[in-house]
Amino acid sequence: MAMKRKRKIVVTGGTGRFGSILKKDKFNYQMFFPKKNQLNITKFDSVKKYLMKTKPFCLIHLAGLSRPMMIHEKEISKSIELNIIGTANIVR
Repeated sequence: MAMKRKRKIVVTGGTGRFGSILKKDKFNYQMFFPKKNQLNITKFDSVKKYLMKTKPFCLIHLAGLSRPMMIHEKEISKSIELNIIGTANIVR
């Protein structure tokens, strides 16, 4: 009788506020929390390569630059790269 495999879930932003909470919970899924050197959301080829390798059931996208808003104002290019381009690469 074959063993039932846990479904895979990839979580971007695993070191952030919400990702850290998810890491603590026990789920009936195989959870992946890739670091930036494994999955760089700002580079589409990195996203594609990682997802082709892991073949997840779903992806939870939590990566991005969040509060406070003054960070976005000081580092507008970083904000755009992570929050807009990174999210677009995930959606693509």
